[in-house]
Amino acid sequence: MLYSIHFNGNLRLVEALFVYKYGAWKSQTPQSIPPIISCESKQNMKTLHILISLFLPSLFLLSCSLSPVLSLSSPHTHLQNQCLDDQKFALLQLHNDLYYAPNFTFSSKAKLWDLNIDCCTWKGITCVALGHVIGVDLSYKNLSGSFNSIFNLHHLQRLNLAGNNFNTTLFQYEFDKLSNLTHLNLSNSCFYGQIPVEISYLTRLVSIDLSNQDSCYWRYQEIIYPCYHCYDPLPSEFQQPLKLRNPDFKTLIKNLSHLKELYLDSVNISTQTSIYNL
Repeated sequence: MLYSIHFNGNLRLVEALFVYKYGAWKSQTPQSIPPIISCESKQNMKTLHILISLFLPSLFLLSCSLSPVLSLSSPHTHLQNQCLDDQKFALLQLHNDLYYAPNFTFSSKAKLWDLNIDCCTWKGITCVALGHVIGVDLSYKNLSGSFNSIFNLHHLQRLNLAGNNFNTTLFQYEFDKLSNLTHLNLSNSCFYGQIPVEISYLTRLVSIDLSNQDSCYWRYQEIIYPCYHCYDPLPSEFQQPLKLRNPDFKTLIKNLSHLKELYLDSVNISTQTSIYNL
């Protein structure tokens, strides 16, 4: 395209030279048009051809060299999937608040990611093209500590913290901030106490798994009391599995119209509500 444009421009230059040399010859009759094959015009055409042969290849090469640069500077490809600053800040805070606790006690600070690369490329983190985090999967990493900063990821759709050793209640966490959440998995992670009512506000939930918190109790027993025949009592927090009393089961699910999967194995459900009568 660049070649043809400049070539046509030089044809117009030829025409301009004739107009300058002979006047508005187009308005003259064919008989009055001066001969265009004079020695002087031949010399002018020869000079023009030399100029064209010198400049056109350079212009063509310049256009070819610029096209990759222009394509690389496209804003769509440059910004795609880059983690936004507020999303990165929340994940960095999460990274600082977690630690490894394979034996239910502090072992070392968690080193989950390479903090020098874009957080949308971190293992277990899923982003959309605009840079919002929509998925966090930190399952089965023997983690403990706080995950409060996760609730600042307001575009989050999937949260999987299964198979960890948090050994705490869920009351301190603001689940109602995650209004876009569709999948929640907190199974096998040593949570105890009442299931917070805020989970019932997450109306887009499709799947909830709060099951098998008692598996932590057996793991704790094997680690702290490896003797097979020992029957020492477990710490009090391990004797309080997750329970569903206030809110009860009916209250938990009444707003979850999209719910398709619900796992509550080992959860102590209120006897005031019969699941089979719902």
